[in-house]
Formats: sequence, C-alpha cells, structure tokens
Amino acid sequence: MRAFAHLYGGKPSGLSTLNILRSMPHLTQLRAAINQTVIDDFTAARDAVRELDVGYRKIWDFGRSWDPDAYAAQPRSLSEIRRDLVLQRNWKASLDRMKTNMAVGCLQVDAKPLRAELVPVTAAALERIKLLLLNMARQATLAVLDDITARIQMLAARPTGLDEFVNYMVLHTAQLDDRKLLSSQVGQVDDMYESLAAHEQKVPTADQVKHDDLTEALATFQLQLTEGKEFIADNKESQSTTLTANVSSVNEELRGVIDSLHTGKYVDASSDPDDVVSDLEAMLQHISGLGEALGLYNQYLGLFDAATDDLSTLMMAEKEANGRYQLWRSVRDFLEQSRAWTEEPILDDDGLVLLNVEAVRQEVEDYAAKAYKAAKANKDDQVVSRLKDVVDDFKELLPLVEELGNPALQERHWIEMFDIIGADIASGEDGTGFAPFSIRQLLQFDLLEQLDKLQVVGAAASKEAGLEKALAKMQSDWDGVSFRVVEYKDTGTFVIAGTDEVQVGATLVLVAVCLATVLSPLNTRLPGLSRHS
Repeated sequence: MRAFAHLYGGKPSGLSTLNILRSMPHLTQLRAAINQTVIDDFTAARDAVRELDVGYRKIWDFGRSWDPDAYAAQPRSLSEIRRDLVLQRNWKASLDRMKTNMAVGCLQVDAKPLRAELVPVTAAALERIKLLLLNMARQATLAVLDDITARIQMLAARPTGLDEFVNYMVLHTAQLDDRKLLSSQVGQVDDMYESLAAHEQKVPTADQVKHDDLTEALATFQLQLTEGKEFIADNKESQSTTLTANVSSVNEELRGVIDSLHTGKYVDASSDPDDVVSDLEAMLQHISGLGEALGLYNQYLGLFDAATDDLSTLMMAEKEANGRYQLWRSVRDFLEQSRAWTEEPILDDDGLVLLNVEAVRQEVEDYAAKAYKAAKANKDDQVVSRLKDVVDDFKELLPLVEELGNPALQERHWIEMFDIIGADIASGEDGTGFAPFSIRQLLQFDLLEQLDKLQVVGAAASKEAGLEKALAKMQSDWDGVSFRVVEYKDTGTFVIAGTDEVQVGATLVLVAVCLATVLSPLNTRLPGLSRHS
C-alpha cells in the first residue's frame, strides 16, 4: 500500500491486505494443516527418542555401574562368562544397527552422540571379559596339563616288587575311574578357546602351544591306560604266586613262634620272670607285625580275586603268646609285690603302719584266683605251679602280715612284740621310735612260732584303739556338761538325777570296769574324766 500512497494524497486507507489474507478460507485451512503437521512431527520425534531410550537405556545404565576390576575379582564359571560375552556382543550388534540420523517429517533426530557414548561401553566390556576368559583358559590348561602329566609318569612305571605292583594296580584302577573326569576337564578347556575364537580374541602363540600339548597329553594318558592294563595282565599271575608264598611264609613263622612257646625259658619255672616277660613283650610285638602283614596280604588277595587267609594261625599265636605272657607277668608282679610287702619298712617316720592290710589281702586273693584258673586249664604247667607256690607261700605269711600291719599298733605294742620274739631293734636317729625294720628282718626271730602271742598283743591294741576312740568321743560329748547328783535314800550313795543322767551313769560304770581291766595304758586320761564325776 505504501507504493500507492502518492495517489491518495496522504495516508492510504481501506481494507488491510493481511486481514484480507487471514480471512481467506483456503489460506486458513492451509495454516491449520501446517500447524498440525508440525505438531505431529514433534510427537513422532518424541516417540523416536523414546524408542532409543527403551532400546539402549540398559546399555547406558550398565556403563555407569559396571566395575571391571570387581567383575574380574569374582570367581565365575565358563557358562557365566559365555552369557556375558553373548550379551555384550548382542549390544554391540544393536549399536551397529542403530539409525543415527532419522528424518521425522520436517524434523531430524540425531542419535550420533548417544551411539558415540555407548559404543565404548560394550567395546571395553567385551575386551575385559575376553581377557578374563583368556586368562582362565591359560590357567586351566596349565593345571590340567600338569595333572595329566603326573598321571602319565605314574602309569609309565613298571614295578617288579609285590607291594609296588599292587600299588600300581590300585593306581591304574583309580586312573580308569578318573578318565571321564579328565576328558571333561580337557573338553572344558577346549570350550574356552572355542569361545575366544568365536568372539575374535587373538590367543598368544605360547597359549596355543600349551593347548596343543594338553590335547597330546590326554591322548598319551589314554595310551598309558591301555599299556598299563596289558602290563597288569602279563604280570598278575607271577605276582599272585609271590603273594601266596608270602602268606605261607608268615604262617610258617607264626607256627614257629607257637612251637617256641612250649620250649625253653617259657616253660622252665626256674627262669627269671623279668627276662621272660621282656622276651614275651618283644614276641607279642613281632606277632602284631606279622598280623599287620597278613592283613595287608589279605587285601592284596582281594585285589587278585583270590581266597583270603582265615588268620587262624595268627589268632592261635596271639592267644598262646598272650596267655604265656599273662602267666609270667603274674609271677613277676606277685614276686615284686610280695618283696615290697615284706622288705620295705613297716612304719613311717611318725611310727604309723605303712602296710594296707586290706589291700594286701585282696591282692593275694586275686592272684590266688588267677593261679587256680591257670591250674585248671594247664595242670601240668610248671610255670602255673610256680605261680601257685609263690602265692601259697605268701598266704602262709599272710596272718603274720595282717598282725604286723595292724594300724592300732603303738610303740608300746611293738616293744612288747619285740620282747616276745627276742628282737633287738635300734631306736630312731633322734632317739625316739625305731630304726626302719621290715617283716623280712623280723622273720629271723621265728615270728610264725610266736604268732599266737603276737595276735594277743594285736587284739589288745585293737581294743585299746577302739576304747581310746570312744573315750575321745565321750570327752568331746561331755565337754562343758555339769552333772547333778542326789543322795540315794539314806544309803550314803549318790546317783545322777534324771533318766538321761541315769543312762550316762550306767555308761560311766561300764567305762570304769573296762578301765580297771584292760586300759591300764590309758590311766593317764582318767583324771580328765574324774572332773566330770
């Protein structure tokens, strides 16, 4: 309109062109259509971005959270590593297929920055996992190779001795049982290298050589199993003959041991018990060793599918040797015990009797029972007769031992006994009591002939000890007690008042009688009692 302003002589007026255009229906429709198209294109662009988020968000999250060192530090199985490799490979393929420049109507979605950020994530993870698998394959190869090599060396041996041959048989059987396991381990190593190849991981030449060595080692192991089987079959018969001969040799030696038990020092009653017991202990150890040998040979016989030894000779040898040992040990132990009872001092430093008479009596009864049982089983055995004789000899002394072992004996009683037998026993070093003396020393004074008189002294000592104990209790009970006495009618006699007191009075009368008859050595204690009367 400005171009025509000069025609109007001033400011143009009239309808606005813009308004005219805006009021045109066709133009209004075009404008609305354009606006809708733009809105639709933005909506489609947002949908495209959402699809990218759904498809690649997990890769982005993985990249932010994955710790390569922590992943490598955790022990993982081959199946887990394979799973992770496949996942990373699939993510990489997905990124390779990503559309980085998408035209959406009048708009364009640029995914290049997203792809540039995600590609290094999968690439780094793939490389780290493949290196981890390569290291696992290397270590597994070396471990299995060392194991198979050691087995090959053991299978390559060709033993000639029986023990070594049997050990080889056991070894060969164990290797046969492990054959599938070893094949499985080698197969697992092969799977590792196949996975590396499938993911285009270059394997160092040294690792490839070790892998090849492992394959050859497994083949060699299989060959050694076959050759070992043939070696066992070729030598089994001769080794079985050797085994049978060894069993016979051991049984023959055991029969020799049995025969020796019925000759020489073992049946000579005059033999030294210490010497015989020592020899029998060594013999029992030898028999034990032979028994272990037979047990081992029976295991060998089982491996050879042969009948085992019934061990009857071994059991007979053990029974006879142990029986002879127990017999001679009884003789030795009883002689040692009887010597201790008769030759060690009777009294201790305080003048108290050391002998435990009850224990001595029980020991003698036990040994007498052993001798009786042994005599019933072997009545003609001289050693059994010796055991019975030494026990019977001591049983003759037992009454004397019981008297001299009476714990009630005091110094006055010993003096009385020494006077009876005419023994002159010196005093102790301090001038009190007696110098050490034993029953063996006293036997020279014909103790047995004076046994009746000694028993009288012992009986008196026991009574005195009992009454002394009763007096001690009486004094303890009466300590601090005051007795009330009253005149009995007009007799001039006084009695203790009250029923209880009468009973106490009766006790006093009884004690007085005892004191008057048998307690003269205790009269020194009477003044103490009289204070209570």
